[in-house]
Amino acid sequence: MALSRRIMANQLEDLPESMAPGFLLRVAVKITKLLQRKPKLQILELPEFFRVFALLLANGMPIGVAISWLAPKLSGELGEAFRTISANLELGADMVSELRKLDMDFSNPAMTEFCQKLISSLERGSPVSGQISQLARSLSQEVGRNLTKKAGSNETKMLIPTIFLILPVTVLFAVFPSVLVLQSQI
Repeated sequence: MALSRRIMANQLEDLPESMAPGFLLRVAVKITKLLQRKPKLQILELPEFFRVFALLLANGMPIGVAISWLAPKLSGELGEAFRTISANLELGADMVSELRKLDMDFSNPAMTEFCQKLISSLERGSPVSGQISQLARSLSQEVGRNLTKKAGSNETKMLIPTIFLILPVTVLFAVFPSVLVLQSQI
């Protein structure tokens, strides 16, 4: 008997017969969901990444070299994606196809625009650093607007504990000594 079957057999001995198929089905569904999970790009890190990338391009660095230079310095899903692109470029992959794969991996409008700008620059030979810098500014403003909107909704949510918890306790602390003094005098 295979090791995996022996391990599962030991686990399934404790379960009733009716639960075993349902248990295995739930485990299979969870594993499938974990394997199908696509990386979620944090939108907060994109403006800074775009700004640094635009600076590298403005200083005369080619797109492939800029990707190779930035890849080890990045972390998270974005860093992993750019390390993969850098390794594939070193092995001779086509830059345009790698950028299209990056666009498909991260279904983010900002990343799509970034990839499209780089692809059009590679195909036409046009400078792209100013466009990437403008994209970084607009995305930074969008992030600021989203954070302000989120903070506004959180402010409203924080009124509930203030009104129903903190204010009554404060009133009790203010009124209780007065009530004690009045009771002792009567």
